[in-house]
Amino acid sequence: MQATQTDPSAPDLSPSDSASSLALAVVELLRELVGVVSQLTPDQYAARADESFFKGTIGGHVRHCLDHIRALADRLPNEAVEYDRRVRGTEIESDPIAAREEIRRLRRLVNELASVSADASITVRLLPTRDGAPVELRSTLGRELAFVLSHTIHHNATIKGMAVRFGVALPGTFGYAPATLAHQAAPMVKGSSACAP
Repeated sequence: MQATQTDPSAPDLSPSDSASSLALAVVELLRELVGVVSQLTPDQYAARADESFFKGTIGGHVRHCLDHIRALADRLPNEAVEYDRRVRGTEIESDPIAAREEIRRLRRLVNELASVSADASITVRLLPTRDGAPVELRSTLGRELAFVLSHTIHHNATIKGMAVRFGVALPGTFGYAPATLAHQAAPMVKGSSACAP
């Protein structure tokens, strides 16, 4: 088996560099999200989608995203991350001003994670089935930041689909994965075909 060669032009990322890039990417997603939420009236924010492919409200999707980010960023040292611990029906779900305040608070907390090693050990506690006992898994800060990043992008895409009906001005990158944006920016190779984003 051949040894893989490293690209000499690629940056040498230490674990703290990895946490920094992931944390700052989450902070940027939150910055975009607060900009979208700021354009919505309370009625729009809490309006139930009537389309068959969108469920819930924008506020519900925002609250759900923030629950996941809070689970990681707002926990005590050595406390397990519990993404399943959610607080439904809060002011954050119905009031865009409360949501903006919480987004700004979480941006500060996630920004602080940028200085922590991506290899920092974390325990994640989750329910594998609705009637089963919780299980605990070992993870790292870097892995969990990557999960929160992907999860937020996924819900931002849904928020985008719901917000366009209200005429909200959305950032061009809102709701797109970095890999999709990189693919769209790359020159098309002759003979290749376009793929789904």
